Amino acid sequence: MAKAPDNVLTLHLAPQVAAIKGYSNTHSVSLDLWEVVYPDSLLIALTDTFTTDAFFKDFTSDESRARRWTGLRQDSGDPFAFAPRVKAMYESLGIDARQKAIVFSDSLSVDKAISLQKQTDELGLEKVSYGIGTFLTNDFRTASSGGTDKSKALNMVIKLASVDCKPCIKISDDLTKNTGDQATLEHVKRLYNLSN
Repeated sequence: MAKAPDNVLTLHLAPQVAAIKGYSNTHSVSLDLWEVVYPDSLLIALTDTFTTDAFFKDFTSDESRARRWTGLRQDSGDPFAFAPRVKAMYESLGIDARQKAIVFSDSLSVDKAISLQKQTDELGLEKVSYGIGTFLTNDFRTASSGGTDKSKALNMVIKLASVDCKPCIKISDDLTKNTGDQATLEHVKRLYNLSN
C-alpha cells in the first residue's frame, strides 16, 4: 500500500493520466485513480489542470465522488469568483457546501487571504484554508536595498513535459497561461470547448 500523501491531489497527476489514457474525462479518471492508490488520504482536488470549467463537468458527473471528496483547491483565475461557483456547484448536487473544504493557493498575500475569508464567511462556507505560496514565502525585504525593497519572487513551477514520449499540458483558468505542446493544447481546448 502506498503511503498517503500529506497534501492535496498533485498537479502532475491529471496531465500524466491524460497523456497516457487520453484527455476525455481525464479529471474523473485521475480522481478515481487517486482514490484507489490513497483510499484513506485527504481528498482535496486541484481544479485548474485543464480549467475549472472542464474540471466541474467531470466532477459533477459523479455525485457520489463529489460527496466523497473533502474539498477543492483554487490555484488560478479569480479567487473571488471561485467560492461562489463552488458553493453553487455543491448545492446543485444537494451537497452541503459548508461541509466541504476550499483551499486557496494562488498568488496569496495576507490582505487577499483576509478578503477571501470575509467573502467565504458571508457565503457561509466553514472549511476554508490558505496554501503558502509565492507572496507568503517571499514576504521579506532585500538586504541589498537596505531593507526598503520587497524581495522579488521567483514564481517558478515545475511541470511535466511528457510521459512515454506523449506530451503533457496544463491549461490554467487564465487561458493565456498554458504550458506544453501547442497541438495538444489546441486539441484539449477544442475537446473542452475552451476559447483562447
